[in-house]
Amino acid sequence: MPSPAISSGDLLRTLQLVLCIRNNRSVVDKDPKGNRRGGNLHNRLPVLRAERGVSRSDLAKAVGVNTQTIGFLERGDYGPSLELALRICAYFELPVEAVFSLTPFTPMSAQLYSPKTGEPR
Repeated sequence: MPSPAISSGDLLRTLQLVLCIRNNRSVVDKDPKGNRRGGNLHNRLPVLRAERGVSRSDLAKAVGVNTQTIGFLERGDYGPSLELALRICAYFELPVEAVFSLTPFTPMSAQLYSPKTGEPR
């Protein structure tokens, strides 16, 4: 029986997934116009570091990775392994869902202040 034909686009997407999984990287899916769509892992690392006065270097040392890795994570260029995500959350003493999300986080200012009055909630 002949094998089904695989389009070059499907083959490329499959290879991207395999390489990203192998390298613990997130896949940034793009529509035909090159716009990002879904698949991104969002995080609050820059906010958490800023409010606690922690540098990228300090966080990297604490969780056992290179400083550049923290930058890649913050920009969404890299998806952490489960182990790294748990180490980061343990460092900040927060649950995973407070640090990482599959959907964009609501800005802290919108969570803390009423958008109409500017008064604390």
